[in-house]
Parts: sequence; structure tokens; C-alpha cells
Amino acid sequence: MATPAARRAPQPERYEEVKQSLPLLAWTPESWARLAAQALPTFLADHASCEQQVALYALSLTSYYPEDLELVTRMAALAAEEVQHFRRVVMILKRRRLPLAGRRQNPWAKALRGHIALGREPWTKVDRLLFGALVEARSCERFTRLLSVLEDADVAALLEDLGPAEKRHWELFYRLACREMKEEAVARRWQGWLEFERELARSLGVAPTVHG
Repeated sequence: MATPAARRAPQPERYEEVKQSLPLLAWTPESWARLAAQALPTFLADHASCEQQVALYALSLTSYYPEDLELVTRMAALAAEEVQHFRRVVMILKRRRLPLAGRRQNPWAKALRGHIALGREPWTKVDRLLFGALVEARSCERFTRLLSVLEDADVAALLEDLGPAEKRHWELFYRLACREMKEEAVARRWQGWLEFERELARSLGVAPTVHG
């Protein structure tokens, strides 16, 4: 039988601080955090899958744009970091004798990917990077929202490390998106992505998964 997790005091004030640093236009309700905190096996299994998918996505960008050495270098490093995150989640699951979930449907991410304008370079490249930025920004927000109510010290230690990492990652994706186009044009496109995600977010907060 798994060892009971150590407890910690929730830190709701941190969530308000992190919100100020994120570009999102919609925020996760506290009810989602309480739902996820009560269903950590589901959350953790989905979290592991998400880390896998982000690592794979970062590597896919290196195959789309092999001539962009900065992108290749940065995405290779990001993928390696995400694999380390995956391993940390797997270790928690293993200690608790909880199963991995395998690949899951992620309607939010699927809808976002559908917003990428394919076959319209250089905007396709920009969109692919803005997609990555939004995934990381929302993940940062979700992890911090969960931390605001979480009493499980083991999972909290993981999220306390990963939240800042996700913040660095969304900023990296956005910076890479701004290199080859006028920053004002990218900012306008980014605003469109944020507004699109805001509409998607209206249906979120109902499942104890990272983007549910």
C-alpha cells in the first residue's frame, strides 16, 4: 500500500502573484483546483501524458525547421527538460503504485492546434510557436491554481518547480515567434490567439486533468 503523503499548507496568495505575469485572458476557477486535488491519480496520469506530448511537439518543430539553428537548439533543450519533468511525475506515480494513463484526448489542445494556419509560411511557423506559448502559459496557470489549494506536499514540490519552468517556456516560444516578423504584427496575432483561447477556456474547469 502507498505511503500517505505528507501535508502542506495551501498558498492561495501565490496564484494572484503569478496571474500578473501571464498573458491569459481567462482564469481557472478554484473549483477546478479542488476537483483536481481530490483526484490526484487522474491529474498526475494526465500530467505525465502532457509532459510527453510537449517534449514530442518541441522535437517536431526541429524537424519542420531544421535550418533554424536557434530554434533547433532551444527546442532540443526544452524537450530534454520536459522529459525530466515526465520522469519526475512517473516517479510519483510509481511510489504511489498508480498507473500511467497513456495518451489521452485533449479537446482544448486539439482545438488550439486547429487554429494554426497551415501552409502559410512564415505565419505557420509563428502560429506553431504561439501554440506552444499558450500551452505553456496555461499549464503554468493551472499548476499554480492547483498549488493554491493543494495539501499534498509531494505533488506540491513538483508543481512548485514546474510552474516557473512553464513560465520560462511560454516566454521562450513567444520570443522565438518574434524573431523573423515585425513584433507588432506578432503581437496582433498573439492577441487573436489569446482571444480564441479565452473562448475555449469557458468550457474548462470541469475535469481533473491539466487542461480539462
